[in-house]
Amino acid sequence: MIENLIYYIIIAIVFSSLMILVAYSSQTMTTCRLAKQLIVKDTLACIYVGANNTEYLNNIPKEVGVCPREYQCPYRPNTKPFSLKNVIKSIKKQFKD
Repeated sequence: MIENLIYYIIIAIVFSSLMILVAYSSQTMTTCRLAKQLIVKDTLACIYVGANNTEYLNNIPKEVGVCPREYQCPYRPNTKPFSLKNVIKSIKKQFKD
């Protein structure tokens, strides 16, 4: 009887842990399209824009070649709109020595 109770408690703990893990890992993704690509030192800075002003910045090594035209990025609707010029200036400022 006690062995069965312990068994059910362990199953409940594992099941609830899995449910929590699934809840935190299931982030809504959207297709973002390439807005601008910059070459800064040995890094490509790829700026993507998606649905409802979703924006995403991806840095990849220069050896890769070019940024992908489309990218699955996290859906962040109605984020503060940005100016592409300001983003480019900010990226260049970060990589400046």
